[in-house]
Amino acid sequence: MHTWITTRPVNTEKFQKAIFILEALSRPKARLILQVLKEHRGATFLELMIYARVTGEELELYLEQLCETGVVKKEESEWQPSFFLDETRLSVLAACAKALARGSTFSVSTYSRDVP
Repeated sequence: MHTWITTRPVNTEKFQKAIFILEALSRPKARLILQVLKEHRGATFLELMIYARVTGEELELYLEQLCETGVVKKEESEWQPSFFLDETRLSVLAACAKALARGSTFSVSTYSRDVP
């Protein structure tokens, strides 16, 4: 629980979402999955298991989180779903993370409306 003193109302839901996104993208195995998707321009679940060297349970968890962040898109097909990297969304989130790391103040609308 955070006990911040602010002069303006704080939307804790947006803060929680931002923290979730940063945590999801900063995990080493998640970064490996993103790298595989970038190199191969998408992959199926089985291909991701092989290339990223993760178990099925781990991959399910990471893909669920990455899809929730909007960085990975899932495309259903008859055989099995494929996963693709949304490089635009990843770039927007990277720019926001860099600005936060610098301690900059910035307007989220500068980057994207749907970024927390």
